[in-house]
Amino acid sequence: VPENDIPVMAKAATTIPAHMPYITSYFMPRALGDRPLVVPKHSKNLAFIGNFAETPRDTVFTTEYSVRTAMEAVYTLLDIDRGVPEVFASAFDVRLMMNAMYYLNDQKKLTELDLPLSQKLLVKEGLKKVKGTYIEELLKEYRLI
Repeated sequence: VPENDIPVMAKAATTIPAHMPYITSYFMPRALGDRPLVVPKHSKNLAFIGNFAETPRDTVFTTEYSVRTAMEAVYTLLDIDRGVPEVFASAFDVRLMMNAMYYLNDQKKLTELDLPLSQKLLVKEGLKKVKGTYIEELLKEYRLI
């Protein structure tokens, strides 16, 4: 967008404040379609932003969610050919999960955990199976063994 067009576009924008929902509403069970799309289908001048608009693969109650919905609204309504930054897929990153496991277990190695005998045997057998593999290297790197 050319810089000299921004003041004209900004004067044409209208924002209507709405009542803030209860804080627990963020965490209520929901299904696809419970929240409106950021830019509803066929919309030319209406967008929903913030944690109560539907955007894929993101977690509500974060600043990033609100920023992403606003970016999506602006880029879509002004037909700007630019992508909204991707959500960091931490749930699928083995390294982050192993690091979290280390801290969730009070910074103890798997062999130091106070587990029932059956589970200790499972850990021991599991460690034998990963010996000499990339998984063993990751376990060492993240202080789990």
